Amino acid sequence: MALIDSYEQYAKLIVRSVDHIFKNFLKDNTIEEVLESQSSKGDPTVSIGISGSIKGELIISMPQSTLENITKFFFKNASARTIKKHYEEVAGEIANLITGTFANQLQFLNHTVRLTPPEFNEEITTRTLYDNVNLSFISHFGGFDVDLYYRHER
Repeated sequence: MALIDSYEQYAKLIVRSVDHIFKNFLKDNTIEEVLESQSSKGDPTVSIGISGSIKGELIISMPQSTLENITKFFFKNASARTIKKHYEEVAGEIANLITGTFANQLQFLNHTVRLTPPEFNEEITTRTLYDNVNLSFISHFGGFDVDLYYRHER
């Protein structure tokens, strides 16, 4: 599989996965891909490792305001004081949903993968010799970025 083809295919699958989760699970029809990054260094991140016929990691980075808005969607009656306690589980669940949908679609490209549990705000190692797909999204919850680091295993 040529690298440019992989990049375009994986980007398309990520966009489709994000779109599916936001429209069907979070009931947000405003989700759209944008060209400018939505997060910055120090914002909350959640990562899920991928192993199998491709190896890598999918990382979702979002400003705290976006994570807060999504958390409020799940915990409507939580007080402002306790909402932060749910950030890790909400970020992990969003990452599981998006990455699981992405992994499911990879089967149509003849990939077999396994996913690790989400890691919240863990140090992200530099992925040398990995290809990278960087995508940014905006929704009524706020903006966020999705990065896929990958390489094909032989």
